[in-house]
Amino acid sequence: MITCWITIVAQRDGMSIKKTQHKSSGKSGKKQKTKKPRKADIADRHELYEKSVQATDFEYEFVDTNFRRIRGRTATQLREDFCGTAQMCCEWVRGRPDNRAVGVDLDPEVLAWSRDHHIAALDDEQKTRVTLLQENVLEVKTEPVDVVLAMNFSWQIFEVRKELVRYFASVREALVDDGILFLDAFGGYEAYQEMEEKTRHKGFTYV
Repeated sequence: MITCWITIVAQRDGMSIKKTQHKSSGKSGKKQKTKKPRKADIADRHELYEKSVQATDFEYEFVDTNFRRIRGRTATQLREDFCGTAQMCCEWVRGRPDNRAVGVDLDPEVLAWSRDHHIAALDDEQKTRVTLLQENVLEVKTEPVDVVLAMNFSWQIFEVRKELVRYFASVREALVDDGILFLDAFGGYEAYQEMEEKTRHKGFTYV
C-alpha cells in the first residue's frame, strides 16, 4: 500500500489556509502474488474415482466370460447397483448391439454427471439401451435381468445383517431364473485370477 500526504494551500480573504489530505493509492510496494488454485480444487472427483478403482473394459470381459462359462449362454441384460457414474452400463451397451443396461443410484448429482459425460458419449442408438434410475437398491423394481453388479465393495454399506439379507432378496427377485449376482468381497479382479509371479532373493526359495 503506497501512502502519501498532499498539502493544499488556498487563499481566502487574504488568509492562507493549509489543508493536509491523506491519499492511498491502493497499490502495494510489494508485488502481489496470484494465488494459484490447488489441483484438488479443480479436479473432477468422479473422474479421479474412475481412474483409481475402475477398469470397465476388464470388468466387461470378466462378467461376460464367466457368465457364459457358468450358464452356457450369453448375458444381454445387466443392472448395475450403486452405479455412480454408470461407466459400466455404458461399457455394457457398447459391447453388443443387443445388450441393455440399467443403472441404479441414490445420488442425483452423480447420475447427472454420468448423463453429461458417459451417456452423452454414446451414439443415439446406444443411448436408447441405457436407463438410469435414482432409486434405493433395496426398493427399486426393474425388469428381470441376467446380471446384477454390485462392485467396488458398494454392497458392504449394509452393515446390519437384516438389511444385507433384504438386499440379496431384492436382487434375487430382479434376476431371471439362471441370473447371477456379481460382487467383489476382497481385493480386485486380479484377486480372482490364478497368477504366477517370479521373485528371487538370495537364500530363499519362493513357490
